[in-house]
Amino acid sequence: MTDPSYSRQSSDATHPLLIDSDDDNDPRNNSAGSSPSSTSSSSSSKRWTSDPERALGSELFKDTPQPTRITISTRSPLSFSSPTTPSVLTKPLSFFASLRRVFKRNPTTVIGGRYTVSLRQVFGLFAALATISLLVSINGLWNSRSAAGSWIRDIIGPFMHHGPTTYIYDPAAIAAERANYLPLRYGLDLAPTDEAVVRERHERVRGKGTKTSLKMIQAPMQNETPSEQKERERRLQRVRDGFEHAWQGYRRYAWGHDEIRPVSGWTKDSFNGWGATMVDALDTLIIMGFDREFDEAVEWIITSLKFEKDPAQKLHFFETGIRYLGGLLSAYDLSGEKVLLDKAVELANYLLNAFQYGTFPVGQVTTDPKHTPRAQLFVLAEVGTIQLEFTRLSQLTGKPVYEQKALDVFRTLAKMITELPGLYPSIVKDDPDSTYSNYRATVSSGVDSFYEYLLKEWIILDGKDDLYRDMFLSTVDSIQKYMVSRPSTGSQEFAILGAVSSKDKSINPQMGHLACFMAGSLAMGSSYFDRPQDLTLARQVTEACFLSYQYLLRPETIESVWILYRMTGEMKYQDMAWEMFESMERSCRTKIAYSGLRNVNRPGSYDDKMESFFFAETMKYYYLIFSTTDVISLDSFVLNTEAHPIRRI
Repeated sequence: MTDPSYSRQSSDATHPLLIDSDDDNDPRNNSAGSSPSSTSSSSSSKRWTSDPERALGSELFKDTPQPTRITISTRSPLSFSSPTTPSVLTKPLSFFASLRRVFKRNPTTVIGGRYTVSLRQVFGLFAALATISLLVSINGLWNSRSAAGSWIRDIIGPFMHHGPTTYIYDPAAIAAERANYLPLRYGLDLAPTDEAVVRERHERVRGKGTKTSLKMIQAPMQNETPSEQKERERRLQRVRDGFEHAWQGYRRYAWGHDEIRPVSGWTKDSFNGWGATMVDALDTLIIMGFDREFDEAVEWIITSLKFEKDPAQKLHFFETGIRYLGGLLSAYDLSGEKVLLDKAVELANYLLNAFQYGTFPVGQVTTDPKHTPRAQLFVLAEVGTIQLEFTRLSQLTGKPVYEQKALDVFRTLAKMITELPGLYPSIVKDDPDSTYSNYRATVSSGVDSFYEYLLKEWIILDGKDDLYRDMFLSTVDSIQKYMVSRPSTGSQEFAILGAVSSKDKSINPQMGHLACFMAGSLAMGSSYFDRPQDLTLARQVTEACFLSYQYLLRPETIESVWILYRMTGEMKYQDMAWEMFESMERSCRTKIAYSGLRNVNRPGSYDDKMESFFFAETMKYYYLIFSTTDVISLDSFVLNTEAHPIRRI
């Protein structure tokens, strides 16, 4: 109702429905001890408003008939007719007066005096302030590059779902995406790629300029019927469309950042903040024929990729080597763009700082050597996964320092004594006289790519150094002897590579997903060294990995499936790859890109993560298994652990 003013008679002052909100009229606060009536009689005219809430639950009117009408006059005293409805008249309240009334209403006094506050109100006020502070903090951290900001996005991001829980392939949607991706849409005006440049890239992808004296291990492509060719090319196009969909999501939401969060659309900079996804995807763009997109990425590298932005920034030696250095070298091998080689040399010179304290590179390195920390212990995979990249760089530049630093690591490891020949613990010392006993040996996390590089270093050196061959074969012999575990049914179709105790040789029949890469290495080694038993084990491990394949977007299983297909020519491996790809499409594709799952049994349980290896490895392997076999042939290239093809010369 409106705010009428009126003159009230002193006789009305004690009426239970007429409650003046002025605290001076409260007998509890009247120091003179005067009665309410005597106090209120001094008021001649006040502004009032009805407050029915004050009368709710009042015991006074429990048995009283409800008033039907209240008449308020601005010029005459308040009059009631048939008082049957309780109504409370109070002043219109300011914000502070409202708070004062709230504090007065609860009789459980914590703070006494003129105003009272209950314990519940104190806690409520504290909770409100804490909530506001938390929201302000979250808002501030959400876009920050701090660890706390990353943690907050990890927790909240998946709930900000922009995509469907399942995705149905729609060529029309792909065409619309492609039309919207025109560089002009982003304010760019790139000239079309020169046809001669495109042709040169096409030939490099198919092995132009490669040389090797090693035996050919890749099976020739099987003769296809027209229908088989059509189906293979249909699958190939589907994979290419999937890559394009994810690349456009990255291009739109995370350009220049390390990663795109494929559900929330936010970004993540986990690998130095140098655009890991872009550098990791360079060679895949060339292989799939995205020449315009490749040129755009190279332009960003020329203008924006700055390694020395923070000379004290701790760089992860392993990840920087396999993603950035490997990506730049491979893209150079496939395109001939000299700027990529120049960037690779610049980065490698910074990575050399990791070797300043000894033979083994430290796990963290800085572009300014004085900030690079020392280390006492080393992760085997981290010190044993730079050899391909550094060897190739020495081949391209004619500077032996890179290759020498990398190969010294292998030579030091070769001198160590281990309880299981060829199988090392995951943590080692920089000491060639070290002896290791009572450790747990696996081919999974912490050691995996070291075993992978033993064989691949021998390949890239064209078989000219027997040390790496001997180390690899020693590893494989121990794998066959100690690690293999098969079903209790006696089936010879499946096998896993478990964890073995070096002390008592007991085996834990569990295999991490990272170990699935080993099937591909076993298959290649079986052909190079005439070991058919290794190919048998490779098939069994691949079958087991295929059955347990998770949607984490990881590439190890499809890597081994691709290698076995290229070596055997058996179509069943293409079918396995297609089943895996379709499963990924149904479960992992979002409106923006692709996301891993937290629980494969719960559709839509996205983890909101798509690491750069999804472009570098996962999608590349899917594409290669449906390509003609001259594209990145195993006889022309050796792939680093991030699936970057390095040319053999």
